[in-house]
Amino acid sequence: MGQVPATQLFISHHSSKLPVALELEKSLAKYGVTCWLAPRDVEPSEAFDMAIKRAIDESCATLLLFCSQSDKSPHVKRELILADSSRKAIIPMRLEELAPDELAYHLASSQWIDWLEQRESTIERVAAKAHQLAGTVQKTMTIDDLIEHSGNGEAEIAPAAAIAENPAESEASDPEPEPVYEEYEDLEPEKPKANWALIVAIAALVVASVAAFLIWTTMGAEKPTAPVDPIELVTEPVEEEGDVEPEPEPTPTPVVPKPLPLDGPSFDCSKASQRIEYLICDTPELSKLDRTLSEVYKRAMTAAGPNKDRLQRQQRAWRTSTRDICTDTACVATAVRERIALLRAIAAGNLDVPRDRPRPEFRSEFSDAINNVDQAIDGNRPQTDIEE
Repeated sequence: MGQVPATQLFISHHSSKLPVALELEKSLAKYGVTCWLAPRDVEPSEAFDMAIKRAIDESCATLLLFCSQSDKSPHVKRELILADSSRKAIIPMRLEELAPDELAYHLASSQWIDWLEQRESTIERVAAKAHQLAGTVQKTMTIDDLIEHSGNGEAEIAPAAAIAENPAESEASDPEPEPVYEEYEDLEPEKPKANWALIVAIAALVVASVAAFLIWTTMGAEKPTAPVDPIELVTEPVEEEGDVEPEPEPTPTPVVPKPLPLDGPSFDCSKASQRIEYLICDTPELSKLDRTLSEVYKRAMTAAGPNKDRLQRQQRAWRTSTRDICTDTACVATAVRERIALLRAIAAGNLDVPRDRPRPEFRSEFSDAINNVDQAIDGNRPQTDIEE
């Protein structure tokens, strides 16, 4: 018989199991099966992820070397996801007596091949299944026919028992059992199941919301009044103007002013309209000084007696001419402290209310011009001796 074309397997493995993968590749080559290994077979300058996907697509199946390290490897998990999406069979070969955890989803319906015992028969089964998936041989062929088709009939097959995690270790070869061919169904990614209970609950909630809205809208609408028969109308007696009693006027509700905060100024900050007022409201120190000033001013007004109007005028003049012209916090604080000291002296009776300052004489350039003209006229008049 002629030699059949080589069949390729993609070996998904952890980096710590590379020696096992290389020895396994040598044994599978006797049966005409080649293996693709990463990162060895990645072409120079080729993207690693694209190389992995291309190799899985070109291989007939993915041979997983399962162990505790590969069960937790994110790279192995991605390779199995690519194999599922490419509809490639996954052949899990167990290197350790361990149940899958991270990879349990991908290996739930796969038939395991145990590498712990009968390793030679395991290699024969893997090679036979690879050729069946690739379509290079018939299912009824024996191992001898497979070796003859692969062109290695005269070559000595290396005993599979020599393949171990550590190449230096060797084990006694087991007697060669008859080849067993097991069918591996192509693994398809499990489709997510619809959560019908959640869908029904959401639909019921939507229907209840719509019904509640319609009921609320119907209750809020005005009901049409039924037509009244004119015969049934009863004429009520009209009261005379003298019998009508005037309705009492409603008593206005007194407006209670909102109390000011204890740590704020003496005025309502929501009604502030000037720059200094905003500055006092935003500065805790100035707010406290303003409240103290208000309290001291009330006591000073009580002690001023008949000079209350004068003290009130001076307080207004102090705000506009002294406090409100300040440009920073320090200036306002100094002006308020000085005013508090003056008002405390008045409230204690140690100081009378100061007299108002005299208003400056109004002068303008017109008045100066008139005075200059009068002086010029007086200078041109002849002097007369008024003494007798």
